[in-house]
This record gives sequence, structure tokens and C-alpha cells, in this order.
Amino acid sequence: MMLYLGWIFLWLVAQGRIRGLNTPDCFTEKPLRTYSARCGEEFVLFCDLPEPQKSHFYHGSQLSPTRGSEYLPCGGSENLSDVQWYLQPQNGDPAVEITQNAPQVIQEKSTLHFLTTGINHAGLYICRPRMRSPQENACCVRMILEVKPQTNMSCESAVSHEQHLLLGSMSSIYCPGLSHQSDAQSPEVTWYQNGKLLSEKRSNPIEVDEVYDYHQGMYVCDYTQTDNSSSWTVRAVVQVKTIVKNTNLKPDILDPIKDTLEVELGKPLTLNCTARFGFEINFNPVIKWYIRDSDQEWEIETPKGRSVKSTLKDEVIERVVLLEKVTESDLHKKFICFAQNSIGNTTQSIQLKKKTGAVFLYVLLGTVTGLAGMLTTGALFYMYWIEIVLLYRTYQSKDETLGDQKEFDAFVSYAKWSPFESEASSSLSEETLALNLLPDVLENKYGYTLCLLERDVAPGGVYTEDIVSVIKKSRRGIFILSPNYVSGPSIFELQAAVNLALEDQTLKLILIKFSSFQEPESLPHLVRRALRVLPTVTWKGLKSVPPNSRFWTQIRYHMPVKSSRGVTWNHLRIMPWIFSLQKTQ
Repeated sequence: MMLYLGWIFLWLVAQGRIRGLNTPDCFTEKPLRTYSARCGEEFVLFCDLPEPQKSHFYHGSQLSPTRGSEYLPCGGSENLSDVQWYLQPQNGDPAVEITQNAPQVIQEKSTLHFLTTGINHAGLYICRPRMRSPQENACCVRMILEVKPQTNMSCESAVSHEQHLLLGSMSSIYCPGLSHQSDAQSPEVTWYQNGKLLSEKRSNPIEVDEVYDYHQGMYVCDYTQTDNSSSWTVRAVVQVKTIVKNTNLKPDILDPIKDTLEVELGKPLTLNCTARFGFEINFNPVIKWYIRDSDQEWEIETPKGRSVKSTLKDEVIERVVLLEKVTESDLHKKFICFAQNSIGNTTQSIQLKKKTGAVFLYVLLGTVTGLAGMLTTGALFYMYWIEIVLLYRTYQSKDETLGDQKEFDAFVSYAKWSPFESEASSSLSEETLALNLLPDVLENKYGYTLCLLERDVAPGGVYTEDIVSVIKKSRRGIFILSPNYVSGPSIFELQAAVNLALEDQTLKLILIKFSSFQEPESLPHLVRRALRVLPTVTWKGLKSVPPNSRFWTQIRYHMPVKSSRGVTWNHLRIMPWIFSLQKTQ
């Protein structure tokens, strides 16, 4: 009775103090509820501001006589979850606003969370919206908090109520202080989970048919106690955590995984001891580094282990040893990673080994690099061999035409008549290639002398004798092969050239495959063999026409080497031609 009268006196004193802080009367004429907490325990207060649509119905009877029933003190508040808290201590000090810097107190929206309660937390608490209009100054709620000392314990000793629920099992959540009471003795209990009212739960304990992850959280239970003259609400907080079964395995060392480690003398070194520990309710992991040298073994002083990964089923912890400089003596020691839980311990040793493969690695890298360079150079030589030879001929080779007493650089042979000329090429014929293109490129651009039967041989002679005569006077023979050529009379010119080449080693024959053909049955045996062994250059239609095409490069490669007669533009043009060759192809 005296305690209740004391709180009434405190409330009366608080009226003047609160007004001094420009905090007017709340719309309730008395504190809504008195809460009782035990010193040192976790505790929460909820700011139960009325919702606008419910203000008239729930609090109309408690409005000030000067206000009409239509007045809704919290009617315009946009956010009732962002509130200000004030404390009027029970010693009569002025009311002060509770800020985020208050020790052991955390503001979470409309909740005031006490990590541990002390006697200094007792008093009259007032909450109101932080954002409000001038007409809403009366929108606030009062509540009284009593803090009772623990039996045989000081308020400095923190008491935490925690319960564990095994996932997938049946379990119960008990309200602290009512855990050992029977159902008949247990009062009606109001439950909250993470600040949300559990309206369907009104008894103690809460029965859980099957435990899931969402059952985890902070539970608050309220029940009423009375004496002869007063009543108050006892509130308790219990932290519920969902767990799995305790592990039955020893720790698993994840690093190191090898028995040896190559190191460089004089360099710093970091060794990681990383282990995975299975879940245990009484989790007390041990992870250390030891050194074993001969018959001695001792623990290394290292920074405290840290958790690098944590899940419901296990936790990975790492402990690091730092060597400022690896010495020769370190190579004779064993570094032991040690991990232990309630089931047992696991170790993994590692031996340092001097790194000796550096010189060999450099030699190997040099060899591989040199080999790769040789292969690349070889590939380039293979791709551009003809161009390289032509470049060499231009500046270094001797003129092979000097003193050979031959008149022509090349004799040109082609099919003199072509009834299927339109089929051989859509735009160019053999005659065009022989009489126009070959002279234009080889004679006009590169200074060769060609022998064309129609141009350089006087008419009226014996055909066979004229052919043999001009071939003997030529250093090369160019033969344009096509279906008309191999099946027509012009094949005689190739047969004669093959016979003469067997006698004259300075005479070389060049075949141009103008179009595909099949060898006729009547083709002489010697010519058949020649078609298989003589160098052949393929004509690719319009693609082969430009003087810088691959076709003309190959023709020039087989032509005789002639003196450059000084460095002229035509000879120098081979350089840009080589580098542009890839594009033209």
C-alpha cells in the first residue's frame, strides 16, 4: 500500500517537472500501467500509442474534461513508430529525454530495450511521436517501471534468460518466473515475439508442435500480480534460439592441408590454422599453434582466433601465426595446428622446406620462351618463305641469266582455241591471261622477257620445229592448264618441254592450273608424271589479277633470278607488299 502511494506521489511531482520540459499533459489522466522488472535482467517497454481510428473508442472516457469526445490527440500523427522517450526518475530529478547514447538502453522504433536493468532505470516513462502537429502535444503515454533487486545478487550481475529449441522437435517456451508453476496456478499471460503481439497465446508455456527457424527471436511475457491494494504487470524477456543437435564429430582442419610448404629464407611468412567446429550448445572451441623441435614442444603466442564463417550447423575459426623472417632453424621445426572440442582434438603438422626450384624455373621459362620464339619464327618463315626468298634475290643473289646464251626468260603456252571459254572463267580467258596479264606484270613491272608464239615467232615455219627452238632459247616454260589444253593439240608444247628439260637442267617448267580438268586417257605417260612433280600455281580468277596477289608472288618465285640493275621502285615495293599480303588474302 505504501509503495503504491509512493508512486502516486511521484506522479504528482512529475507533473510539474514534465511541464517544465514543455511536455504537456497526456490525454490519459493517470499512468496506463505499472511494470515490475528484476535488477540485472533484460527488459523492454513498448510505446502503445493509440491508432487514430481507435482513439475515440478506447480512450474517450479518459480524455481531459476540457476536451470534447470528438478530439483525437493522435489523429494526425503520420508515424507512431518513431517516438521520443522521457524518464522521470523516482528520486524526483527533472524529466530528461532518453537519447541513443544512454548506457545499456537501445531505442528500436517504438521499443525501449534495456540490455540490463538497474535501480537507476526505475521511474516514470513517457513516450510520444517525434513528428507531430501542435494540436497533438497531448498524444503521449505514461508508464511506471519498478526495478526490484535479485535475491542474493547485486544489480551489476547480469541475468539473461535464454531457451534453446531443437529444430524439427516438439518444445515449449516458458515465461521466466512462471516456469515451475502448474497450469492451475499460472495466471493469464500476454506474449510478444520480436515486438509483435501474439494474440492467440494467452497461457504459459507456449506449446510448439514442431520447431522451425521462425520460432527464433525475442519473446516478452506479461502477467499481472496484485496485493491487497494495488496491482502491477510483471514483464520478463526470454531470448529463444533454434538449434540443431550437438555434433558427434571432432573438428575438421581445413588449412593447412599439406605436410610441407616451400619457403624462401629471409622472407616473412604467414601460416593459417583454420578449423570447422560442429554445433554444440556449450560451445567452447580451442584452436592453437604448437612448435615441435626435437623432443620439445611448446605453444606459439599468436593473436586470438577469429570466426570467419558461422552457420546454424557449424562455425569456421581461424588462427594465424606470423613469422617476421624465415630462418634456417625454422626448417628443422614442425608447426602443428591444433583444434579441439568436447568430442576430441585434431592436429595437422607442417614442415617448412627451402625453395630450391627458382633457378631451374627461370631456366625452364627461358627455354620455353626461346622454343616458342623459334616456333613462331619458323611459322613466319613457312608462311612468307617465298616473299623472303624474293627479298633476298633483290639485294643479294647474282643474275643467273648472265652467260647462258638464252634469249627469253620464259616461254608461254596456252590453248590456242577455247570453244568452252565461257565455262572456264566468268570474265577472263586463258588467252587474256597469256597475252595480256602475264606480259603486263612480268615484263612491264619486273623486267622479264616472255616468248609468245603469236608475237615473237615469225609465221610460215614448221610448228613443231618452231616450238622446240623457242623452248631451247627460254629459261622457263609457263604452261596454262585447262580442259582445252590437256585434251587439245597444245599439249604437244608441254610434252616437248618435258623432254627438253630432261636434257637441259637450266630449263625449268611452271604449271598454272587455270581451271580443273580430268586427265584424258590419251595423255602421254611422261606428261602424266610431269603433272604430278612439276611446281603448280593455281589461278583463282579475279582474286589473282592484282599484281600484289599471292599468285604473282608464286610465279616470280619460280622465275629466274635477274640483276636488279640498281635499286628501283619496283624492287623496293616488295617490302610493303609483304606486310600487306595478309590483308589481300
